[in-house]
Order: sequence, then structure tokens, then C-alpha cells
Amino acid sequence: MSAFLRPRRVERPSTTANDLNRRHFLSGWDAADFDGLKYSYGLTGVDQIGNYMWVDAFLYMLVAIAGLLLILRVANMWWRHQRHLTVMANPNNQNYWAVNRTTLWPWLNRHILAAPLWNKRHNAAFQISSAIDNGTLPGRWHTIMLVVYVGLNVTWCAALPYRVLDHKQTLAALRGRSGTLAALNLIPTILFALRNNPLIPLLQVSYDDFNLFHRWAARITIVEAIVHTVAWMYNTGHGAGWAAISNGLRHEGSYGWGMVGTAAFTLIGIQAWSPFRHAFYETFLNIHRVCVIAALVGLYKHLEMHNLPQVPWMHLIFIFWGCEYLARGASILYFGFSLKKFSNIKVEAMPGEAVRVTIDLVRDWHPRPGCHAHMWMPAMSLWSSHPFSVAWATTISPDSKEMTLPILEGDALMAPGAPQKSRQISLVCRARTGLTRKMYERACKAPNETFTIWGFIEGPYGGHHSLDSYGTVVLFAGGVGITHQVMYLKHLVGGHANRTTATQKLVLIWSVPDSDCLEWVRPWMDEVLRMPQRKNVLRIKLFITRPKGRVESSSDTVKMFAGRAKPEALIEEEVRHRQGAMAVTVCGSGGFADGVRSAVRPWLTVGSIDFIEEAFTY
Repeated sequence: MSAFLRPRRVERPSTTANDLNRRHFLSGWDAADFDGLKYSYGLTGVDQIGNYMWVDAFLYMLVAIAGLLLILRVANMWWRHQRHLTVMANPNNQNYWAVNRTTLWPWLNRHILAAPLWNKRHNAAFQISSAIDNGTLPGRWHTIMLVVYVGLNVTWCAALPYRVLDHKQTLAALRGRSGTLAALNLIPTILFALRNNPLIPLLQVSYDDFNLFHRWAARITIVEAIVHTVAWMYNTGHGAGWAAISNGLRHEGSYGWGMVGTAAFTLIGIQAWSPFRHAFYETFLNIHRVCVIAALVGLYKHLEMHNLPQVPWMHLIFIFWGCEYLARGASILYFGFSLKKFSNIKVEAMPGEAVRVTIDLVRDWHPRPGCHAHMWMPAMSLWSSHPFSVAWATTISPDSKEMTLPILEGDALMAPGAPQKSRQISLVCRARTGLTRKMYERACKAPNETFTIWGFIEGPYGGHHSLDSYGTVVLFAGGVGITHQVMYLKHLVGGHANRTTATQKLVLIWSVPDSDCLEWVRPWMDEVLRMPQRKNVLRIKLFITRPKGRVESSSDTVKMFAGRAKPEALIEEEVRHRQGAMAVTVCGSGGFADGVRSAVRPWLTVGSIDFIEEAFTY
């Protein structure tokens, strides 16, 4: 792999070949221009030895970071697995696991890994208007990694031969260095953008985190591509006049294609700016894909026509991209098509400007708690797909292959802990803009406020966080974020009854604008509330932020409150009465999630407590 990524040591073209190419490039310029252009053509003045060294350093750095993350992830998984096994043997005695057994990891977790950059803002967007925001702040750990990553690229581009007599040689070295790093950074840029990135399940890092690094790697690539182009333009214009630039772009195919790539990269950087991306997301995606194709084709032709040593990197990028679309296409075909029928999607209008989406698949699908799927409805969104949390998956009996209630009393056919299968999954989507707004408005106009349409899904993606080893689990949901938590409720309540999880205390805290929004998940919550031993483990707290009337609790285990949830008080109560290790998860708006994060962090060093956040900050 190292030998493949390292630029191959190509022989420089002979002087005669260089002269012929320059004559074709200049086509009519006098001989004096040949010497003036020696630093703007080929590898003359380019510090290839330094380029090899920095490529190796970059590669080893990425491998070291991935290896360190893998070791930490495996160690953490082993620790939780041991906790899971020991607690299952004696589920009522979890005192040993309730406290931290080390001081370093909880300190790192509280002050680095789970910390925002400063104060409490992390996923709360900087709003320009109700429909436009200017992005979010990365967390403290992400910021450290990004500063190191950006700093190394700046340092490598600045490490040039400054003591040479001709400054154009220094610019030639900058041209070579920035071009090499731009092509190299394009590899993680593409890899981190893939939904089927193999590092996601291997390192159990969310796609949201990889998408953050994708954006920053892309920004670095764009800046280095522009620097590479400007350095060539300066040396060419200074050596033979600015008309030589135009002449080179017209007559030299490699330069023309290189300019196409740089222009496409620049347009990507402009249209991917957060206000544009979030205000017109579907338009952004379509333009983005076209620009990426233009940029990759332009860069490949630029490298290939000059037989530059970075050509194998482009082959690797095309392999990554090709495998991604093959995997996505295979998922769509396998779950969406059979000889007898196609998958279809039923959309129901719900209170609170939301829709409940039910997808009937043609083959068994394997959902897991916390997973999400990309839904594709060609009639409404052409080739664009959209990610949604899987709220519910109706399980299949292994023998009858018919839809059954999920792990209910007397359901002896469902083996405890067996992988679940489903051919029908459900989502809840809040009507925002684009596809979700179209679905809601069409459903409102349809008979019975329901319509059925042809469509497919890709997935499942995500769902790598297992909560099976925690004695206490607190699930926070804000609005439609409940869709991420319902599958955990079903899994953990069933695991408690079957003694396959360590769960002894399960608390759901759901904040919604009004009580009508409870209809989003009412049929699934009714199923959960009928599960065996549910009363022994599950407590539900509903907070109605804008109640239309008097709010009354329905039972001792399901309580309703008027007003907003106060995470600090709720977390403190659960921490003081926890059983065993404790996990706190949150899925909701950025401000809501930041409030829960702020409430949890002080307790991370007090007991064995973990914080898990699910965010879609695309």
C-alpha cells in the first residue's frame, strides 16, 4: 500500500522531448522564452525527494491514527463485553461497574472527547435565518485533529528551497508540493464521503464524524489546487508573458484539463459553503456531483497526459468510488426488486407537519437499534436519496416468515438475542424543505391523507453503539429524534426480559411541542408497553413544551409534564439512582443535544458514565 501511494520515480523526459513539447506549447515564441519557461513545464525545479518524504509522512500518520483509534476501540469493546458477560451472570449486582476503575479515561472523556470547543455550543447551528444556517462548531477532539491536519499541510507546503538564486525555482517547488498534496488529500476526501466507508464499521466512528473530516480535507485539496495553478501561472507569465498562459491552455491538453479541474474544485468550494448547502440541500447535491465528476476527470487527464507519478492515486480514487456505487446499487436491487414485485412506500400525513413512512421490502432486512437508511423516491426526488433514522422494523418469525409482534409474551418462536429480520420498516419525517415538504403536502391532499409510491432504500447504516452492557440507560429525544430511540426501547426491554442485556433501568425522556406529536410513534410505543416485564425496567417522561390544555400523567411509569425538559436536574436524578454503568444518548436538535451534553459532562468523572450523541449535520 505504501509503495502504491508513494509517487513512482519516473524518468524525466529528455531535453529533446522537452524542447519539442515546449515548441508545441509556445508555437511561435522566440528561443529566449525556452529558458524563461523551464520552471513552468515538467519537473524542473520540483523537489521530488521532498515530495516523496512528505507523502510517506502523511501515509504513516494516517495509518498511525487509524491504528491508535482501532486499538482504543477494541479495548473499549473488550471492556464492555467483559462487563456484559459478568453482569448477565448476576444482573442485580452491578455495583462494581458503577464506578470508574481509572482516572485517565474519564478525564479525557470529559475534557477532550465529549467536550465542545468552548462553553456548550457544538451542534447548535449559527442561524442566519429560519432556513439558512452557517454550520456548527466541531468538538474539542475534532478541533485538535483538524488543527494538526491543516497545520501539517501548511508546514509541508512551506518547506521549500528558499536559498536558491532564482525565486522561480522556489515557486516551481511550491507548484510540485501543492499539486502532490492536493492529489494525495483527494484520497481521504473521497473515502470519507462514502456511505460504505469500510473505516466506519471497523473503527465504529459515525458517518457524521467522517463527513466533517471530508469537508475539511476537501477544503485543503481546493486551496492546494489553487496554489498549484497560481504558481504555474506566475512562472509562465513571468517567464514568457501572460499571453503564454492562454497559449498553453489552448494548445497543451494537460494544462487545459488541469484548469478544468481547478475551476471545478473552486466551484465546489463556493457552492458547498454552509449557508448555500443547507438552504438548497438537494440542489447543492446535484451540482456537487456534477462538479466532482468534472474535477476528477480534469485532474486525471492533467496527470495522465503528462505521465505524472500521481496517476495511480486517481486509480485508487476511482476504485473507491466505483465500489461505493456498486454497493449502493446492490443494496437497492436486492431489497427493492424481485421477479414478482418491487418495494413500495406508504406515506401518511401526521400531526405536527410530519409524515410516517412505511416501506415494504421484497427480501429480509436486518435492522439494528440506532441504524438509519437512505430512502430514494425517484418520482419525487429523481436520483437524490435522503437519510432517516429507522423508527421501527416489524420482525419476522423464523418459521412462518410472517409479520409478528416484536418479542411479545408467548412469542416462543423468537430466540432471545437472535438477529432480527424484517421486510417492513417505518420512518417518521418532519416536513422541512425539499422532499419531506413534498411528501407532507401530497399526503395532506390524498384520500385518507395517505398515498403509496414506488421507492427503495439503502442500508442499514450506522447503529454501531451497543447499549447492552449498561445497567442504566437514559434516552433523550427531541421532537422527531424519537425515531432513533424507539428501536433501543424495543431491544433493551426485550433484552431485560430475556436476560440477554445488563439493562436494569431504562428511562426515555422525550420533548415534543404538543401532545398531538405523540401520534407519530403511538402504535410502536403501545407494542413496547405491552412487552413482558416492561414495568420492571422502563420509565417514560414526556415534556410538552407548548401544551394546548392541562397535561395529565397516564400512569406511574409514563408521566407527562408541561414545559421544557431540564437536562441538569434529570441527569442528576438518574446518576444518583443508577444501577451499574450508565449510558446517556441523545438525538434531537443541535441546541437540545448541546444542553444534554453540558448536563452529562460533569458526571463523567464521578461514575462509569458514557455520553453518545446521534447527529445528522450534513
